[in-house]
Amino acid sequence: MVKRHLVIAVLTGALALVACDDPVETGRSIVTVSQFNSGSPVQSDVLFDDGTSAYVPEDLIMCIFTSRPYNAYVTGFVRDAVMIDTYTITWERIDGGTGALPTRTEACAIYVTHADDTDAEIRLVTWEDKGGPILSPLVGSANQIRMRATIEFHGREVGSTAEIESAITVDVNFADTVNT
Repeated sequence: MVKRHLVIAVLTGALALVACDDPVETGRSIVTVSQFNSGSPVQSDVLFDDGTSAYVPEDLIMCIFTSRPYNAYVTGFVRDAVMIDTYTITWERIDGGTGALPTRTEACAIYVTHADDTDAEIRLVTWEDKGGPILSPLVGSANQIRMRATIEFHGREVGSTAEIESAITVDVNFADTVNT
């Protein structure tokens, strides 16, 4: 099976693209994450407390997926849609500290057509992550933790056995921000 790899790095709100593909195969699609979190850095609040209510928020982030032909110069074929069915998030500390969030794989159903961009929300940080031993010490403190998340999307072309992989890397700042 042909696998395609794509890495998009979000660096202070700017997108940088690096692609590495297997040998050319006509009639296939390449799926990229064309936008993540509206192009903004991710600021994660470990506890929302506005004085009347307090809770641990999950971080749901909007992604925009784009599909394009593997070979734009080949004409006369019908490109299949792509179904992304899982994503895996791997974390690393980038602030010099020790300990990172555990790797997590989530099921999803993101149907990316060849005609339009597809918007989908993914769960980047769970409330369990924020209540765990790495992030919970931030509650009530002025400290922050910086991590880098690598998110690998896995799926397949509808109507074929071609596997699709796409990955993005994003920096996330965790803190207990003041909510008013």
